[in-house]
Formats: sequence, C-alpha cells, structure tokens
Amino acid sequence: MMITMVEPESIASEIGIQPGDELLEVNGKRILDGIDYRFHESDAVVSLKIAREREVTIYDIEKDEGERVGIDFEEMKTLSCGNDCIFCFVDQNPKGMRKQVYFRDGDYRLSFMYGNYTTMTNAGPAILQRIIEQRLSPQYISVHVTNYEVRKLLMGLKKDDRILEKIRQLHDNGIDIHTQIVLCPGINDGEILSKTITDLKKYHRHIISLAIVPVGLTDHRFGLFDLKKVDRKYANDLLDSVRQWQKQFRKEIGRAFVYPSDEFYIVAGQDLPSTRAYDGFPQTENGVGLVRSFINNFKKQSRRFPQSLEDKKKMTLVTSELPSGFMTTEILPRLSSIGNLEVEMVTAPNLLFGKSVTVAGLLSGKCVISSLQGKTLGELVLIPPDILNPEGLFLDDMTVRQLEEKLNRSVMVFDGRWQDVFASLLHPRERKHAQKLLPILNPS
Repeated sequence: MMITMVEPESIASEIGIQPGDELLEVNGKRILDGIDYRFHESDAVVSLKIAREREVTIYDIEKDEGERVGIDFEEMKTLSCGNDCIFCFVDQNPKGMRKQVYFRDGDYRLSFMYGNYTTMTNAGPAILQRIIEQRLSPQYISVHVTNYEVRKLLMGLKKDDRILEKIRQLHDNGIDIHTQIVLCPGINDGEILSKTITDLKKYHRHIISLAIVPVGLTDHRFGLFDLKKVDRKYANDLLDSVRQWQKQFRKEIGRAFVYPSDEFYIVAGQDLPSTRAYDGFPQTENGVGLVRSFINNFKKQSRRFPQSLEDKKKMTLVTSELPSGFMTTEILPRLSSIGNLEVEMVTAPNLLFGKSVTVAGLLSGKCVISSLQGKTLGELVLIPPDILNPEGLFLDDMTVRQLEEKLNRSVMVFDGRWQDVFASLLHPRERKHAQKLLPILNPS
C-alpha cells in the first residue's frame, strides 16, 4: 500500500516514514486496505515493514493502545457487484454521464463505512471472517428475496449464493445488519415476500431493520426485463400487509422490524406513520421515515422562526413530485406565515431519467433550470441536499456556482438548518442579530 500522507509531529514523522513509501506488512501480515491497517494499528506494539525504493526497513513501535501512527494511504479500489439484477438502476442510466455513475458498487467495506447496500453474493469465507474479526458492523445487505428460484431470476445468479447462511454466520457472531427488499410487482411479492420476511425475522437479534422499497424505473430501460411500476392500489395493498406484520412483530420482538419506504405511503395517498412507528429511524438514508424526520425537524426549528423580516423578500423552493405534497401541506403554510416573506414552491419534472422518476435526489442541474424558466425567483433559490454528490456536482456535472450564474440568483443547498436560510434573507444590519433570533438547532 502506497503511503500518501504522513501527519506532522506524528510517530511516523518522528521515525522518518515519508510519503511515497510502501507499507508491506503490519505485525507480519499483509495489509489489504486502510480499514485493515486501522484494525492492526490499534495494538500497543506495532511492527511496520516499510519499503523505500529497494530498501526495506522494519519499525518496531511501542505506543498507547489505539494511538495513531500517523500515516494514510491511496484510495482503496472499490469492489464491484457480482449480480445482474433485472431492476438495477445503473442499467437504466442515460448515456453520456460521468464514468462513476455506471459503476455497480458491491463493497462490504463501503457498506460498513457509508451504509451502502451490497448483496453479499461475492462475500466468500475470507470476507465474512474479516467482517467478524474486525467488527465491521453494521452491514447493509440487499436481500430482495430468499427463494432461490426467484433470486436466480431477480438477481441473475449463476449458482446459489446461500444468502441466509451468510446472514446466519454474521448474526451468530454479533454483526448487526440492516436489510432491504426492492419490491418488483409480480415477482418477489405476495407469498414470496411473506416467506422472505419470515426467513429474515428469525435473525431479529442482529437484523435491526428490514426496509421495503419500490422498484425504481426510468425512461431508459431499452432491451431490459419488463417490470411493472408500483401504483396506488398496489401500494395500499402492500401497506395493509405490512401493518399486519408490524402488529405481530411488535408483540413478539418489541419492534416493527419491517418498514416500508415513504414512497409507498405517498403513492397510496395515506398519512405517514407517527415518529414512534419508526423505532428510532434506522433507515432514513433509504427513504424510510425520511419525510417524518424532516417534518419533525422543521416543526422543532419553526418555534424559533422570526415573526417577520424587516424588508420584503421572496424565496423559491425547488423540489420534485414525490415530496411536493407534504411540502405543500406541512412546510409552506408555516413559512408563508412569516411577515414580509413570500415563498413559492416549484416542482421540477425529471428531464434526465423521465417523469416516472419523482425523487428529489435524481434531479439534474438542467432539471432545476428548466423548471425555473420564466418565473420570478426572488432573492434565494433553495434546493434539496441530496441533489448533489460529495464533490458538489449535480448528476449532469453542473456545480451550484454554475447554477447561480445561469439563474442570476443566489442558490443555497438546504442542509437542514433553517437559521442559515433566514440569515441569508436578512437585511445586512439584521445579520448581526441572526444567531440571537435563530439559535443553532441540530437537525435530527
């Protein structure tokens, strides 16, 4: 592993390790990646085998247990997914996007670090043992279905990947797991779904949650398996079944265990469950309870909203079709009650993936621009946070700065803190009082 950084005044700096050196072994073991290194580095006595050009040096280090040596490495290579799922979103991407968008991530390490879902199909004995030994917990596993014949069709398996055996091994060794099912109407639903839930519930001590999310379909499914979209009747029937399972599981294990994503409630036209129904919101990143959490956070912060702005201002909120309903009923009325503040919400259709894709996170910069053409935007345009990647890019590689130039307006990426939004709208002479008016409230 190539060392790319040595922290100043660290142990590594003091003993002469330099960027460009190669780490060959730690305590006599070859190191696979940064996570592997951190695990072995935590010992009180660490032996590093370092190569510089043709010279190899062994450094025996005594330190406090858990103390960092002070080196970092080149970015690890991501393991790809070994499946060919008939619903894979990567296969439904339009052409001409950046290379990373077409990569199928299937890395158990990223599952541990970032909550990325993997199928565990490629996880052999060595990977499972490493997860257990290094306590890479929790893991996020896409199960989808436990019936092997349906798994073959749904996930393109060439042989039985023995998913339940892998889950049992992780479970029995104390690894917490979050699971999900991407529900494809007519394929892994009905009795097949009931069996999958029953199979997973057996491991409820360490399977913390099971999310059910609807299959996502774009307008770019050329030559792919014919899949059906979740409609209103289907969503209502599914929620009826889920409520029965949740009622049963609450009696048996004290929690709902299985949680449908917010999209099912919105498509069905039903009210969202209460906060208590989500048992601590274990899967908001997967769209399970995200809306309820957002509303809760908004109501908490709204107690400190200003009664009025000194000068008349206008703010434009951009969102997609899916969240537009609850934004209209839960968010806009409270914002509009603030004196001298005009608020307009604009629902942007998805021009990149097609109108059937209704989540805010898949809007491109061009989608936002197209939806705002011809409108009076006011002083601030507010866009959803998950619309950008960690590098600050829209799916079409546009930046917020470029969006501001196109719109000739200030654009803010909403980070959950309404005090920042109001501070940007305040008259300059009011801004020095902004923190007093709007104390920092951490979003839930």
